Amino acid sequence: MDKLKQQTLALASLLQTTTLVDQLASTGTCDSQSNKASLKSIMSDSTKVYEVFSSTKDLSIGLGALTKAFGTKSKSMQNVIFYSLALINLEKKLMKDQKLLSQISDEINFIKKQDFFEIGHSNSLARLAELYKTTLGGLNPRIMVSGEQIYLSNQHTANHIRALLLAGIRAVSLWKSQGGRTWQLLLNKKKTLKLVNTMDF
Repeated sequence: MDKLKQQTLALASLLQTTTLVDQLASTGTCDSQSNKASLKSIMSDSTKVYEVFSSTKDLSIGLGALTKAFGTKSKSMQNVIFYSLALINLEKKLMKDQKLLSQISDEINFIKKQDFFEIGHSNSLARLAELYKTTLGGLNPRIMVSGEQIYLSNQHTANHIRALLLAGIRAVSLWKSQGGRTWQLLLNKKKTLKLVNTMDF
């Protein structure tokens, strides 16, 4: 798999998590196949996109979001793009904090070993949310998610959103491991769109 394709799929995985966050904050629900794939990615320590996600179908929401973000000036994408850029900045800060990195890594390994509940189970979401809150949640500027108050004030939905933000950090890390850089987002727009249009998802 060539470099641009790997970068594009990794970037799609980031936009997928932020689209799911936006869906949850606005409607209280989100796409279930993409959600499961994104949450499961937290448990993978591979730097190869095709090992983290089993097929492009696992990234259908992300690839669709990438097409919208790069192809149009859609107002509906504002939150998704804002959250994605915020996660890129947050990951940069995390990489400079070895203590936080170790804490996140140790906790994820501990969750993996326990394996009591499937990744989408409310107990797993609560565990991942707590991990996000006690580590990344303390870094500034904090990511402020906007949506309907009825969903944002629901504990289960709030946990789910934080778990997906953790998956978003994983996605940024995956994208950077493929050589992804923020300035490339502007330079590679046409190439990336052309590539996405050839994918079956």
